[in-house]
Amino acid sequence: MKRNTVLALIVGLTIVTTIACGEITTAVTPGTPATTAATSGAEATSNTQATIDAAVAATGTAQAGLQATVDAIVQATMTAAQATSSAAPTSTPSAEYVTMTEEELAALIEQSAAEVVAATEESADATAQTTADGTITQEEIDELEACAAEAEELIAYTEELIDAYYSLYGELATETLELLVAIEDDLALLTEEITAAEAVLIEMETALDQGLALAEEAITELETIAQTATAQATAIQAQAQSWQQAVQSALESRAANVLAVQPNAIPPDRAAALLSAFEYVDTVRAALEDKSLSLAELDAIAQLGANASAGLQAHGGPQLQQLAGSIPDITAQLARGQVPQAQVNLDSLEAALGTRPSRP
Repeated sequence: MKRNTVLALIVGLTIVTTIACGEITTAVTPGTPATTAATSGAEATSNTQATIDAAVAATGTAQAGLQATVDAIVQATMTAAQATSSAAPTSTPSAEYVTMTEEELAALIEQSAAEVVAATEESADATAQTTADGTITQEEIDELEACAAEAEELIAYTEELIDAYYSLYGELATETLELLVAIEDDLALLTEEITAAEAVLIEMETALDQGLALAEEAITELETIAQTATAQATAIQAQAQSWQQAVQSALESRAANVLAVQPNAIPPDRAAALLSAFEYVDTVRAALEDKSLSLAELDAIAQLGANASAGLQAHGGPQLQQLAGSIPDITAQLARGQVPQAQVNLDSLEAALGTRPSRP
């Protein structure tokens, strides 16, 4: 989406530049009789000066119009980015993310955010070195545009990871989502700064193409944007670290809470204990069918698991009593966001339970 935005920005500016150039281009009609050139020297000089004055005025008007268009396109891009950021994720997480634990996905988000910070700082350093002599060449503009494109790609990847986290653990990790939303908001702000820098760079390219000197204000604006982007990246890094610590704490807290649940309906006999264990398996499978788990589902699973484990312990005999401990282990894994491991152990539990008894 960001590549499309930049493409739209370039196309818009190209159109404006074409119009501006058209306004200052003198039309020449082929086949004009040579005799029409035999005008007086004073009159020719007067016409030439008038043409030059008109061209200069038109150039100034075109530049002003170009700047206005740049500002308008940047503002429209910012508005679109904000709307996209505030919208709820609708895409289904890819298989790559589904096979990750919550801890692994959170670590990947933090790592990706760190790469965004590094790319932003690299871009800011390049900007400072480029503008140190008060001018910028086309080669230097190309380098800065490449830095901006790299930062945008890393931001897009980080946002993709965050969307996957929302889809998989958003209903479970409610205590840490506020920090994650703050990271997402800062990523959106950083995207705005990068978009603004790209607009300035395109404006500079246009000036160089027209043989115009680069405005000192444009160079200063580029330096200011780089400084703001660096501050934004620093905030993202701090928030990502805080969020990662909060996730670690939340994982252990959730596991402790589900393991503290006490049975409230112990099955009265062996058959009922087996049925209770199978009900636990069925409930876990149903909860994970949509590839996510909510706190309400986890609470229900924890209670069913406590009852089933107590039933197997009381009536299962030596063989089934060994399975009683696997149920709270599975529940704790679900609480820690270790869904892939929990599913493997759930399959083993179901197989070990044997034939499902009929209900009385």
